[in-house]
Amino acid sequence: MDNKKQEMSRLRLAILPVADEELGKFLPMCGMIFLTIFAYSLLRAYKDTIVVQAPGAGPLLLPFLKTYTVLPSSLLAAFGYMKLRKNVDASKAYYICVSLFIAFFALFALVLNPYREYLHLGVDWLMGMQEAYPPFSFFFAIVAYWSYALFYVASELWGTYMLSVLFWQFANETTTPEQSKRYYPLYVLAGNLALIALFPVLTHISNNTHSDVLEVCGLVSVCGFLLMYYYTKADTAQRKEAREEKIVKKKKKKLTMLESFGVLFRSEYVGYIAVLVLAYGSIITLVELIWKSQAVQLYPTKQSWLQFQGYYTLLTGLATILMNYLSKGVIRQFGWLTGAIITPIAAGLLSCLFFIFILGQSAFASIGMFLDIAPLTMAVWVGTYAVLLTKGSKYSFFDPTKEMAFIPLEPDLKINGKAAVDGVGGRLGKSMGSLISSTLIMVYSTAGTRATAMDIAPVLFVVVLGFTLAWFFSVVRLSVLYNRETRLAEEAQAAATA
Repeated sequence: MDNKKQEMSRLRLAILPVADEELGKFLPMCGMIFLTIFAYSLLRAYKDTIVVQAPGAGPLLLPFLKTYTVLPSSLLAAFGYMKLRKNVDASKAYYICVSLFIAFFALFALVLNPYREYLHLGVDWLMGMQEAYPPFSFFFAIVAYWSYALFYVASELWGTYMLSVLFWQFANETTTPEQSKRYYPLYVLAGNLALIALFPVLTHISNNTHSDVLEVCGLVSVCGFLLMYYYTKADTAQRKEAREEKIVKKKKKKLTMLESFGVLFRSEYVGYIAVLVLAYGSIITLVELIWKSQAVQLYPTKQSWLQFQGYYTLLTGLATILMNYLSKGVIRQFGWLTGAIITPIAAGLLSCLFFIFILGQSAFASIGMFLDIAPLTMAVWVGTYAVLLTKGSKYSFFDPTKEMAFIPLEPDLKINGKAAVDGVGGRLGKSMGSLISSTLIMVYSTAGTRATAMDIAPVLFVVVLGFTLAWFFSVVRLSVLYNRETRLAEEAQAAATA
């Protein structure tokens, strides 16, 4: 009987490597990341839907929103959050942030959206201004659909603060290094399961477009209330654990933007890591713009677009789970360089394949005829798989190897370097692609003519090639430096123990 219990215990630990006394903290944390990513993925799908389906807007409005509304709003939110943390502790800050999100989405569902015809400037005004001033067409669209722009910004801030800041900050502060090795892969799995769980929800909402806003905002609000409940449970369990084990956490150093740039310029090693982050963010932004511009032609209604987003989210979740499983063996068996170079191969080759297909659709028409698939359908699904496989490889290979690259550095550079890369590389990576594409749209718009996605696609193809080459060079060069730093760290450790 005891042997059977031991076998069951070993089996349980192999599947769920969490001790019984740790479940009080671990399970609420899994619930938190599941709900956070579920709500963010729902908002991400819906924010794109209301923008791309709005008359006079479309997918080309997205880079303008990201550059001229999301970026400044993120900086203001960062300033506000720092002020908030100076006055209240982490738990109160969490409750306040979640409550603000719930309040906004309730306001949007109950006031801004139902009365949008009275609050927006109207399609006639927008069309007139766009016809008169084509280069500034999408600035007028932001003004005309200002409540949609606010919804877009709030949805992006949910991803930035609820996931990247509030959840992972709480996880990092309440998890020991030993626990993180066991917990974090399961947190990632819980997040990917949220993507799969979202598929039937998006399918349901796409079939009920008369009540879609209420359902989306209602679900996000429910997630918000549940998040506060799970946070309370996890925080209580953590306080109990800290009292019992007398855990003392070191505060992570936060750098200003100028200090971050200084670290990047002084350290070649950290600079190359920043290039990796910058290249990924720029490439995925540029490819998604052209892909969504093609997809909206294939799925022109709100119902069909939401259904398409549901399938895309489902495939992304499945691909990421599969790649997460494969990544552990690849990095362990073949080393850092092999793991690190998979993402630029996936991003670069798949993105280039997509652009070649888009720019040469007529040349591939015979293949479509043979397969009985329309060229536009082929283009959209080539782009879909390019984007989801790039994102899957990013979560599975890019993120782990990026974090591994900091390990051999000396403590101060490790702390400051990570803060610099997360601060500068992350922000620039998300905004540079949008800035490039929005600038090209304005440049290519002439008197009486507004630029299209296909007008700027050839230039974006060249830009993507440039980022891909920079990414490959940085990975190879960083591999040399990583191996050298790892060897020096091992020699120093051996000398210290001798």
